[in-house]
Amino acid sequence: MPRSRPRCLILDAGPIIGLHDLGIWAVFCERFGVVVPRIVLDDEALFHSRDEMTGFSEKIALADDVAEGRIVVGSASLNELAVVAATFSAALELHDGELEALALLTLHEEFDEHVFCTADGAAIQGACLLGVAERCEPLEELLAAVGLVKSLTWRYTREFMAKNKREGGERRITGFGTTG
Repeated sequence: MPRSRPRCLILDAGPIIGLHDLGIWAVFCERFGVVVPRIVLDDEALFHSRDEMTGFSEKIALADDVAEGRIVVGSASLNELAVVAATFSAALELHDGELEALALLTLHEEFDEHVFCTADGAAIQGACLLGVAERCEPLEELLAAVGLVKSLTWRYTREFMAKNKREGGERRITGFGTTG
């Protein structure tokens, strides 16, 4: 039986940048309820591809999307970030925005129905170690679910997601990448 498309998402910086590069960010936000972790909004998803005419990277104005109600900001406390970070050893290199996304995904009841979309293998593997692998979806699948079929780089594909879920599952069994 086919799964229904996710309505609410927590996005990491990679998909946000990719959607801006593709020129479909606004349409994507109309089709899904989008939550962006505060750290991703403030520090990570700031620019996307270079403008072909000027050669400069283009600024991403997520604050405008928040002000207009197109996206929601999710914030984890320092304690929540510490709880999630303490789960992982240095063998799993997660950025702060990914840690916050995982904290929102696992520690905030208001996001219990949300799906996590990232283009980072360590973040996918971290979700596996936290037992929420089934709540990770690749950008390719999300776009297809709403009829926005685009040619994507490997990091946004089903294959990339599947590879990292396999590796994350192996890590969960062996304990490699965890502190306990």
